[in-house]
Parts: sequence; C-alpha cells; structure tokens
Amino acid sequence: MLHRIFTHKKTNKQLITFDDSEFEKENPIKQYGSNIIVKQMILNGVPKEEITGEKELTTTSSEIFKSAHIHWLKLKSDFQKIKIPNNLIKLLKTNKKKDQEKLLDGCLLPLETLTSFIFTAYHKFGYTLSQYIPEFSKKDFKSVARIIDCGEHWHCFFTTHNDTNGDKTQLHYLSSAFGIDRSELIKQIKSSESLSKLDNLPLITL
Repeated sequence: MLHRIFTHKKTNKQLITFDDSEFEKENPIKQYGSNIIVKQMILNGVPKEEITGEKELTTTSSEIFKSAHIHWLKLKSDFQKIKIPNNLIKLLKTNKKKDQEKLLDGCLLPLETLTSFIFTAYHKFGYTLSQYIPEFSKKDFKSVARIIDCGEHWHCFFTTHNDTNGDKTQLHYLSSAFGIDRSELIKQIKSSESLSKLDNLPLITL
C-alpha cells in the first residue's frame, strides 16, 4: 500500500494521504484528519500539484481547503460526542484475557463508536493507531485490521465485510493478552486468503 506525505511548499504544513489507509503507529486524530481533508480536496477537484505545494493554491482551491478543514472539525466534534461504553475504557486498564473477554461479552460496537474509542485511547492513554489491509484473493471479501499500541500492550479490532453473505460486516477482537505475538498476527492477517484461514487466531467476534 502506498503511503504519501505531502509537504506544502508555501505553508510547510504536512498533508498525509494513504491508498487503502495502511499505516503504523500514528496519531489517529491527525491521521484521520489529514486523510479526510486531502480526500475532500481531491474529490472537489483540487489539482495534485496544488495539494503538494508545487503550485500555489488558487482562490477556489483555498476555499475548498477551508471547507474540507471545517468538514473535518465537524466530524471530529461528532466523534467526540459519542458516548463510549465504560467497558471499553476498562479494556485498556487490564492485561488479563479473561477480564477482556468478560468486558466484551455482548458488546455492540458500531464503527463510529470504535473510531471515537480509538481517539480517546490516544488522547487519554497514549495509544497510537496502526492499520493493515489484507490482500484477500476474493474481491467480494474485504477486511481491515486496526491495532492500538501503548508500549508492549496492544489491542486489535479486525473488521470483515463479506458481500456474499448479504453485505455482512463483523468485528473481531484480540489483544497482547491472547498469547500471540504482534508481528505474527500481522503476518497472518496480511497473508491470509480468506477469513477461514484465520481460524487459528484466538478471535472474539463482537
């Protein structure tokens, strides 16, 4: 996956964009914000050379950038208003698998709440975010693994989306307390051809 960092020559500010959003141990709030702003600028017709700073932003492009920034600030505010279940906060405070399984038992976690939780985990507890996109052979099967890290402790939220099952999306979880090495987890996620190949992982399905 391609990772591009654009440094604007006029303002010296960095804008980050990712093809399929694969990255490692980043500030998730800055990550999401930069990605959304750049995408909005591209979608609204700002030329690449203006985004990178090779050419000065036109008046129209400057207005698009301002609108994209306002759009991101509203999204961030909306995420911050989402109430995070107390069980998720407790999840970050225990390193025992049994406790984590109990805390997640019966937990419903929409992606909007997961995003808010990831922001909170960074802001209040110092967890960075990594994101990995497996190269599955079937085009109708999509997935993404999000891992938050703080020192030796990590938590992985693995989303699977299968169009063949009626547009079904599932969220799975495992952590550093589950007895699998982080590097081995990433290796298995990225090299697997289907979810069935991940059956040997100690996943909890939410």
